[in-house]
Amino acid sequence: MTRAIERSAETVREAPGAWPLLGHIVPMLRRPLDFLPALAEHGDVVKVRFGRLPVYVLAHPAAVRDVLVPGDVDVKRGLCFEKLEPGLGKGIATASGDEHRRLRALLQPVFGRDRLVEYSAVMRATAEEVAGSWADGQAIAADEVMNDLALTALTRGLFRFTPDQETADAIKEGMRLLTHGLLARIVLPSAWERVPTPGNIRFRRAMTRMNRAIRAVISDYRDAGQDRGDVLSALLAVRDDDGRGLSDQEVHAQVMTLALTGVEAPGAALGWVMYEIGRNPEVAGRIEAEIDTVLGGRPPGYDDLPALEYLGRVINEVLRLRTPLLFSRRTLTTVRAGETTIPADAEMIYSPYLLHHDQRWFPDPERFDPDRWLPGNAHQIPRGAYIPFAAGAYQCIGKVFAIMELTMVAAVICARWRPSLVPGAPVREVASALIRPSQLPMTVHRRPLPA
Repeated sequence: MTRAIERSAETVREAPGAWPLLGHIVPMLRRPLDFLPALAEHGDVVKVRFGRLPVYVLAHPAAVRDVLVPGDVDVKRGLCFEKLEPGLGKGIATASGDEHRRLRALLQPVFGRDRLVEYSAVMRATAEEVAGSWADGQAIAADEVMNDLALTALTRGLFRFTPDQETADAIKEGMRLLTHGLLARIVLPSAWERVPTPGNIRFRRAMTRMNRAIRAVISDYRDAGQDRGDVLSALLAVRDDDGRGLSDQEVHAQVMTLALTGVEAPGAALGWVMYEIGRNPEVAGRIEAEIDTVLGGRPPGYDDLPALEYLGRVINEVLRLRTPLLFSRRTLTTVRAGETTIPADAEMIYSPYLLHHDQRWFPDPERFDPDRWLPGNAHQIPRGAYIPFAAGAYQCIGKVFAIMELTMVAAVICARWRPSLVPGAPVREVASALIRPSQLPMTVHRRPLPA
């Protein structure tokens, strides 16, 4: 008998701190950024309970890879993504198995190189427009500014339209409530979502408003009957090998998914990039020197981005420190995770935040150190220890798009401005689906142009 068989799911150690009846709901909601990383101390696979529901936490890179890399035959999306479905619909972010593969094949051309070159130009123009509106010494709410910038870049780049204020506000509010309340919806029983609490009422109203706004945009495109060369036009026109296109509901779901991954996630990450530059003068200086050397005063283009190596390491380190909190999978059959055998129909979660803050893979994990990502250092990080975009069959289809956006926007801003933190204004990490700043008041100072 192998060691893996000997270590069955029934023998997996349960995390301490469970409450009667509630299990680990309270510590997960109260202090997730402490609770999740501490689970690695109790084994490579650790059991927690959300009420009566047992959930297996994959706390080691090898266990995560065992589950994710083989593909989507033995696992499906699981609890986290089921909780997203009421807001996103049945799109690529929530589909599993054959349906996910079909949607991924249909959407893959949207993220081809030629399209990325076009998107990068829109991102650059959007960032230049925002940065060009600032004055030397101006105070900005950087978290809100970066979120708005991400929304504008998304709608202009992927959808080729500028939303009116009502549509923009509906998308921002809906995506914010969808992500900010996701952790509670994951760990609390589904029945809680039907309780008419102020939060639940606000969530349902925001989803209704956002869905109405997206439907109106789709309807306008259909009525226009023209290919605008953007993603929404492609979604309406795309056909698979059998001549099947996407239904209205599927188009809606893909737009919602792109809005989630193209606004909240990059908006939060850009905010943290600004934060780290603002509190680390050495980091800011190295980024500026690299930009001046690589670009020589001209605007960045798509092909310039790989040459901004230090800025790329800064972004990698931001994505390590402030990363998605958790993802889920549900087993379809018996699955091996490290030295543990997990039965069919079991809920599993893996946490990028847990893995990225494990000192075994990232010494002094709370320290911001872009040079962790120098080639000689990065090769020492185990595969599966760094997964800000998930991994395997369900890895984020927009990974390259996201990194390109972060690099392009940061390059445009840092070529002209140096942001600084406002003294006495504490910035806390707030855990939801993402790690976002509690606030981010900053002051922007104009950089002298390079000689």
